[in-house]
Amino acid sequence: MEKVAVYASFKKQGSESIDYTLKQLADYCLMKNYDYTIYFDKIKSRLDVDRKELNSLMEDIEQNKYSKVIIKDIRHLSRDTIFNVNFVQLLEDHNCKLESIDGMDFTLYKDIFNRFKNKEEKVR
Repeated sequence: MEKVAVYASFKKQGSESIDYTLKQLADYCLMKNYDYTIYFDKIKSRLDVDRKELNSLMEDIEQNKYSKVIIKDIRHLSRDTIFNVNFVQLLEDHNCKLESIDGMDFTLYKDIFNRFKNKEEKVR
């Protein structure tokens, strides 16, 4: 059984919505036969990345506790693209993958960001 972390953040959702999303994530992990630990934060802004559970998750990733992080979609990390790319890099540095239940390919996400970043550096 693969050991994974599940991360979700919630902004202004009621308890029913939070319960529904956490159930979706738990069902996904059970279907994939993952041994999972859930981390979630209630947040004021999706741009604010100083979150207790997210920071705890990043520390656990640095300690190589998980092989994957499961999210509902990229919005549950942050709306800050640079943070998301850095988070994906942190995962890669610790041989941890990012898996979204919506099926998004985060390698492509990072490649697109890096391509734009490289073009900006050439223009300067």
